[in-house]
Amino acid sequence: MPFWEYELHAQTLCLGERIKGGLFRPCDTHVIRYSAATGALRERFGWRDLHATGYFVEKAGYNQIEYLVYSPRDDISDLSKLPLTVQFLADALGTIIVKSQQALPEEFELSMGALKSQGFGRCHFRQRGEAAMEQVRGRLRTRVPEHRAGEFEISKVVGPVYGYLFEPTAPDRGEYVRSLFEGSEVYGPRCLVEEQEEEAA
Repeated sequence: MPFWEYELHAQTLCLGERIKGGLFRPCDTHVIRYSAATGALRERFGWRDLHATGYFVEKAGYNQIEYLVYSPRDDISDLSKLPLTVQFLADALGTIIVKSQQALPEEFELSMGALKSQGFGRCHFRQRGEAAMEQVRGRLRTRVPEHRAGEFEISKVVGPVYGYLFEPTAPDRGEYVRSLFEGSEVYGPRCLVEEQEEEAA
């Protein structure tokens, strides 16, 4: 199945999971987790066999961490709740690796992440070409459920960094699954792995 590399750009983007009841919502500032990328693309195109994940690139002037304080309103009482502080990225720039049997457009837009009603998360995708899938050893640049690692040709995990990602099982529910987080030492494709030199024996 083909792998495609896309550039993602958004003026403002808030990815991550809010802790229920918390007054601060952190944002993923280094990775574009599997659940966010795959969920947004499947919603946009409706293809269940599509898989995607990625990371934010290090480039001057992009991915600036900023904060927004606002008070959501209760729809029933029409009263403002306690102020919520949201962390987000301004001028977000990232790389998305998409695995899909069906060809995606070379350029398209979709909404991703939180605060869509506030104008956040409008993302522009531009195709760069086929992803570099040759195997290298190094540190994983993204977050992928452990049982989905093979979808991205991550062939061996040497030093895992585990965490949990939410994975939907139905439109209204899901479960947290053990996942490989950024920094995991793996053998995998160059497009998702920051290569490291092998140590001499």
